[in-house]
Amino acid sequence: MERRDFLRLASGSLASLVLGQTFPDAAHSAGLTNPIVYLPKNDLPRIAWTVDDGCSQESVRRYIELAIEKDIRLTFFVYSAMAPWRNNFDLLKPLVDSGQIQLANHTQHHRDLTQLSYSEVQKELMGCHYFIKKTYGVDARPYYRAPYGAINRSVMQAAADVGYTKPFSWSGSLADAGTIKPSRLLYHAGVSIEDGGILIGHANNLVAVNNFDKLMQMVDNKNLSLVTLKDVFG
Repeated sequence: MERRDFLRLASGSLASLVLGQTFPDAAHSAGLTNPIVYLPKNDLPRIAWTVDDGCSQESVRRYIELAIEKDIRLTFFVYSAMAPWRNNFDLLKPLVDSGQIQLANHTQHHRDLTQLSYSEVQKELMGCHYFIKKTYGVDARPYYRAPYGAINRSVMQAAADVGYTKPFSWSGSLADAGTIKPSRLLYHAGVSIEDGGILIGHANNLVAVNNFDKLMQMVDNKNLSLVTLKDVFG
């Protein structure tokens, strides 16, 4: 997919598709897990900050550097065809090894999985899976996020059959898949950073990392701890 097409889709209606859909009957009847939107309730105020894609070399690098500098925990949903996941290996690997940063599956080529066949869905997931395993030595299963949030029963079944049984959506978004003004980013952050939330951001540009201190202040003002998805879901 051309990057301009990717950004167009990411900023369109597909970006919020999961939040407008539920699949309770289909999922439960097939023994599948519905897309997870929130963390389970807990006495400890917490939020999972997830970072998708990785189209920008500098954005990925700076997210890693900020995680080191501020000693925070993040989950990266890896779009594995993007070069920054290879180019930042030396900086990222120690944080993956320690568990400070979790790597989860965001597919190999960032295609709309609902438009693919059963085998094509699995190929997309396993292409990313093998990249993460070979490069970083970790098994990303069972955590995945469908590109654009586009998911249905067929996608969930294909994913579950290769061990990807926990599909993740999000409760709030920085809305930064494409270009966004800092004022809009901070507005979206203000309404999205909440206890028990799963926040989605993107490593596709520098808007979030350039405003990271302001974003972290919002987290701190609500006394939230940052957790990885694996911290919570095991």
